[in-house]
Amino acid sequence: MRTFFALELPAEVSMQVADWRDRQMGLVGRPIPPANFHITLAFIGELANDSLERLCLAVDAWLPLADIHGSQLQLDRTGYWPRPGIYWLGPSAWPESLSQLAIKLRHLATGSGAKRDRNPFAPHISLFRNCSTPPPAPLGIPTLTLPYRHFSLFESRQGKTGVSYRPLQHWALSCAAD
Repeated sequence: MRTFFALELPAEVSMQVADWRDRQMGLVGRPIPPANFHITLAFIGELANDSLERLCLAVDAWLPLADIHGSQLQLDRTGYWPRPGIYWLGPSAWPESLSQLAIKLRHLATGSGAKRDRNPFAPHISLFRNCSTPPPAPLGIPTLTLPYRHFSLFESRQGKTGVSYRPLQHWALSCAAD
């Protein structure tokens, strides 16, 4: 079972992102279906069910002790990674607590038997895959707001129509004091 931790986009934000993408960009690669939009916090990969269960218990034990709050991201920047051929949308800045969450989830995953993810945390939503050349700059950059109050463990499933992501478990983040 291939798994990962991620921020799930509310349906209305997914549709705003897809609408912006479809109006701004031609077909520059394989478009990601809006239902698959997410922001990866930690890629886990293949883990046996007992290891995955230990990982979830470790998250359950750690999270109440952590000072990680829900917040929001301003999706106001695009980018292109040539090696994997991914064109993405993400925030130009994000709370340090989001980076801390990603780092801790990666650490817990590695402790449960997952391969170590050495990529720096760069929150983003993949818009297209298989971009063989850099896409042209969009006519306008969106300023979409993505609120997040929880994160989820997802399973990646390969089906006849492509990959789909199914949430396996959710964890609430505390609310910041006003």
